[in-house]
Amino acid sequence: MGRTRLPLSEQKGDLTKERQERRKAEQELVKAPKKYIEKTPSWLSKRAAKEYKRLLGNIKDMDMLSDLDANNLACYCNAYDKYLTAEDDIASRGTLIDGRENPSVLLQIKFAKEMREFGKQCGLSIDSRLKFAAVKLKETEENISNEFGEI
Repeated sequence: MGRTRLPLSEQKGDLTKERQERRKAEQELVKAPKKYIEKTPSWLSKRAAKEYKRLLGNIKDMDMLSDLDANNLACYCNAYDKYLTAEDDIASRGTLIDGRENPSVLLQIKFAKEMREFGKQCGLSIDSRLKFAAVKLKETEENISNEFGEI
């Protein structure tokens, strides 16, 4: 089994200009449309749908997500809602019920883990946003260099 492919911006080592251009072209070929992601999935709860809209509004300008990412974003929001539901139960009934751990504590841990996983995939972690920023900065620098040459 081969290695996981990385975006051009994250690849280490010396790539020839020709190979860099080829990798850029490959990345352009896999860009997906962004029509479906704009619509909040109907299966989300009210609270999850509100979070979906909030997140989409915050990350839309970053131009990171496409229709292929809509389900990951929706699953993140669903886990967020379930996490808060567990939190509400813990707040009202406590962490212990009749001397035993409230089952909502385990659910909260489970949904926090889901949120982290889906959040990474959607660029919601600081690490993933910094990697994206590095890509955008490199593209901007290349555009300036192509337009004005070496200054």
